[in-house]
Amino acid sequence: MKIALVHMRHAASGGTERFLNELSRYLAERGEEVTIICRSHVAPSHPAIRFVRLRPASLGKAQRMWRFAKAVERHVKKADYDLVYGLGKTWTHDMLRIGGGTVHHHLASKPARQRRYKDRVAARIEAKAMAPGAYCHLVSNSRQSDAEIAEAYGVPEDRRSVIHNFVDTRRFDRARLSDDARELARALALDTRRPVFLFLGTGYQRKGLAPTLEAFARLDADATLLVVGRDSRQAEYQARARQLGIADKCRFLGEQPFPERYFALADCYLLPAHYEPFGFTVLEALACGTPVITTQHCGAKEVVTAEVASVVDRADNVPALADAMAYWAGRKDEAALRRRCRALALALDVEEIMAQNYRCLLDVARQKQAGQC
Repeated sequence: MKIALVHMRHAASGGTERFLNELSRYLAERGEEVTIICRSHVAPSHPAIRFVRLRPASLGKAQRMWRFAKAVERHVKKADYDLVYGLGKTWTHDMLRIGGGTVHHHLASKPARQRRYKDRVAARIEAKAMAPGAYCHLVSNSRQSDAEIAEAYGVPEDRRSVIHNFVDTRRFDRARLSDDARELARALALDTRRPVFLFLGTGYQRKGLAPTLEAFARLDADATLLVVGRDSRQAEYQARARQLGIADKCRFLGEQPFPERYFALADCYLLPAHYEPFGFTVLEALACGTPVITTQHCGAKEVVTAEVASVVDRADNVPALADAMAYWAGRKDEAALRRRCRALALALDVEEIMAQNYRCLLDVARQKQAGQC
């Protein structure tokens, strides 16, 4: 079967990009003829994968996004693909995966003054992509995103599926990473007798670093907070840590190339997000045996249990965050806890999740062939 996967950017990092790499590999390994339609790419995840690069002339991010979507429309009309699977920001597809929630709801969560022209263009593309007749089936990575699609665009239930995100349990494995974690602790001069909390991600505001700092300042336990990831306003958060009197216990480390080492080092992972459609990092932490604190506004809440995670009602509930931190600090180094975290992640291993996606894809291809789309 000739399958086209569509995304502007094919790269080694990024949530959608990771999904694209894993799905293309999985399909190619099963003998499918896979083409990735993109604007730019790195080396493929399987040697049989081919690329179609579409680079229409454009000025600025908004125009680049719109003209790429138009170029995809023109290319697909001339090609003979059996199935086209879009991964966002285009409107020509049989299947569409929503991996980051809807643009509609994302914009609703932002003040009007923060909405850019690029955001309005993305919203127009999304509306075209989910218009009746534009798709055969939509896949979301969380029930939260699935509900957003139904609410914003009225997509019928039989045209929607939820397939959660995956984790590479071979890469994210505390046992395999034990030596790396010890080396990292030495390099950072950490006292490993103290609980280590980890905040990891790009975009501190949306992921909840401000309430994390406030809650950490209330913690009675002698602990360390590691902040990994980039943000243009990092200096402001560092200043806030100084104001709270926790600068000596809070380490801002910037973007790091091997996040698995930090998950294997940490005793608790913090993602008290204001809005997070899913959150790959929750599964990565669990795969490393590390419990998680997150919020009701993070899609990953759907796959965790109270045995391995605390889910607070909202990011700005600082007392609840502080209570959760104190709870997990008191369970540092529990072997049984680490085994439970790992067991949950294994149920969402990449191979199992890719198999679910493949079954859904084959079902949609049969519907298309039968003229039911």
